[in-house]
Amino acid sequence: MDNQQESSITQKDFGWLGGIIDGEGTITLVLKERKNKTPIITPKLTIVNTDEKIINKVQEIYKYLNIPFWRTEYEGNKNWKKRYVLEVAGISRILRTLPIITNYLVGKKNLADLVIEWCNRRYDATNNKHRKLYYSQADIDLYIKIIL
Repeated sequence: MDNQQESSITQKDFGWLGGIIDGEGTITLVLKERKNKTPIITPKLTIVNTDEKIINKVQEIYKYLNIPFWRTEYEGNKNWKKRYVLEVAGISRILRTLPIITNYLVGKKNLADLVIEWCNRRYDATNNKHRKLYYSQADIDLYIKIIL
């Protein structure tokens, strides 16, 4: 990314992103089952919108912050407009993303703080990997607090 593009992102853009996440975003933990039938919980930040300009701006900010994300597009039909989805998923990625954005959130700030807390419990920064596969009662209690 050249310097001209990098300098185009300002504090105002972070505030705008906070507003988009508050209004159009989802911050959550997703419970799935591995092939061996054990549970796995994945933190996610998802933004869905039908306006590609909004999605492109979020994508530009993510790239500026060097945040890995997935972009998916779903074609519309007679009942739905075409929609765009940006997703940041996984403990490491969420720990890179939410601490930067949290101070710009209003409605979802407490939720973001809880997800950061959950991720910090599950992440071993010393070894740069996730902790053991099992979930403690404290992990489960925090998960329930987040999803409810």
